[in-house]
Amino acid sequence: MGSLPEGEYSPSVHHSQIINQVIHPSFSSQALIQSYTRSFNGFAAYLSEEEKRKLTGVAGVVSVFQCQKSQLQTRSWDFMGLPSSIKRRPAIESDIIVGVIDTGIWPESESFNDEGFGHIPAKWKGVCDGGEGFVYNK
Repeated sequence: MGSLPEGEYSPSVHHSQIINQVIHPSFSSQALIQSYTRSFNGFAAYLSEEEKRKLTGVAGVVSVFQCQKSQLQTRSWDFMGLPSSIKRRPAIESDIIVGVIDTGIWPESESFNDEGFGHIPAKWKGVCDGGEGFVYNK
């Protein structure tokens, strides 16, 4: 749906209103899976092919696409620098939760390396708004 509008705006309410345009209101609460309100303006919903077709015609909707499985781009062991030759202990490891430690965004970080990715699709309608001197990748 593109970037968030300026001023007072409730993405969740707006997304529900859009869903109600293509789905009978009695089913809309079951259809809306997730309303994304921070990184970008969009939502995930269960839709039939007919509802998907209708949604593409709603004003303000930039794109509609089916959820698809993505290939893992980071393998935890490699990413954390742990050798795969370490002896595994499943009984102990099974109760461990590995979390993300947010140290900020550094564009030069290896996790932003876009080498090997294709060009940015011409149909992409988003915006890059990272501030002064911020370099964007693909």
